[in-house]
Amino acid sequence: MTKVVPGRTVERLAKSHDRSEFDCGNPVLSDWLKGQAGQFEERGLSRTYVLVGPGHPRVWGYYSISSCQVRYEDLPPQNTKRLPRRASIPAALIGKLAVDRSLQGQGLGGALLVDALRRIRGLADVIGMRVIIVDAIDAEAEAFYRRHGFEPIIEHPGRLFLSIRSVQGLGEPLPG
Repeated sequence: MTKVVPGRTVERLAKSHDRSEFDCGNPVLSDWLKGQAGQFEERGLSRTYVLVGPGHPRVWGYYSISSCQVRYEDLPPQNTKRLPRRASIPAALIGKLAVDRSLQGQGLGGALLVDALRRIRGLADVIGMRVIIVDAIDAEAEAFYRRHGFEPIIEHPGRLFLSIRSVQGLGEPLPG
């Protein structure tokens, strides 16, 4: 459990978390949390972390992370120096990130992103990982990630990346 903002913590998704009222304004993201996040968790496809208030199971925000790979050719040359050309590049994927409508505009999306980046950095200390990938669901999400330093991946609209090196200054890494 990590404290993101005063009065709110981030915890790994559990059956006790109430996801039924979550509405971020995007049905794809809201419905995924309600109907599929638990299945992805059980099947080892991703890990979901939820923003909750103290002593209350209602989910106010969330993100999911998993491992992935990107092709050498998809990254700009400055990010592939001294890497083997035929190798897939190990990466972490922030697959979903959303905040309930009632709390949007308070910086919680950025706080959740920093929590995810710190957690991924902790994992990168244990396993090989070069970049963090996001798939922006729309132009607004893409702008959000770009404001936080993510860059576009060549020839993949909406897919962005951030070097693991660039998250070194975000504080202590979090456990996975």
